[in-house]
Amino acid sequence: MFWHNLWNALREQFLTPEKLAQYLVKLGSIVLIIAALWLVGWIAKRLIKRLLRKGGGLLRERHAQTLLMVSRSLVRYVLFFVGLVMVLRVLGVDYGAILAGAGVAGLAIGFGAQTLVRDFLSGFFLLFEDVIGVGDIVTSGNIAGVVEYIGLRATHIRAFDGTLNVVPNGDLTTIGNWNRGWMRAIVTVDLAYEQDAERGMALAGQVAEQWFNDNQDIALEPPEVQGILSFGESGVTVRVLAKVQPLQHWKTERDLRTRLKKAFDIEGVEIPFARRVVYHRSEEQSAPESPKP
Repeated sequence: MFWHNLWNALREQFLTPEKLAQYLVKLGSIVLIIAALWLVGWIAKRLIKRLLRKGGGLLRERHAQTLLMVSRSLVRYVLFFVGLVMVLRVLGVDYGAILAGAGVAGLAIGFGAQTLVRDFLSGFFLLFEDVIGVGDIVTSGNIAGVVEYIGLRATHIRAFDGTLNVVPNGDLTTIGNWNRGWMRAIVTVDLAYEQDAERGMALAGQVAEQWFNDNQDIALEPPEVQGILSFGESGVTVRVLAKVQPLQHWKTERDLRTRLKKAFDIEGVEIPFARRVVYHRSEEQSAPESPKP
């Protein structure tokens, strides 16, 4: 009896034909709002992409791709907020009071969300100053890899082994970017102590010069043989430097090592291997003579 009376009361209060008609009108309005906002978002994303593509002569491709990701994220957040306010208005909710309360609550929460604010500010300056871009290879602390995504709160860095590191922007305090300007290939090679160091360095210089002539597309300056850097256990260390285009230093180092090894083998220049010199010493102990009577 109780449940029957409760059902009748609820039906008279909420399920009358007039109420159902109002529900349908509100539901239709909400669907139209969602559809309109989705269309606006789709148009905005296409427009942003077209504008960035037209600016390709002024903006680098990676920077444009980064701005595209961030712009889409901002559009998504703005449309979500606008849609929420419009839906609340259709439902008859006093969203003004909710927004005022949210502002007060946000002020209180802000003191405990300083890290989040720091991440957003850091992300803004990363984008504004063009410190990194999508596709750049960067290092930050113990993390190194390719930047796959840059947001206002966090940056995604894919390590060489495939690990995806999601790093808050506030933690990106020191960044090494391998895609900016130029890189330097550094190759060290050891020469045996028995080897004439001058001859070995001269041969290394010839190899480096030949490499420079064969790689004018990536080499920015002629390579340099810096001479003897240190004395090791089995030989002396010589270093070769080459200034190249960004991200070409790994290939250059591998190529120079291969050429140096081949040239040293042909010319008989000795590369040392680990060796030790062991001294053996024997001590003869004579038995003490017995005292004579």
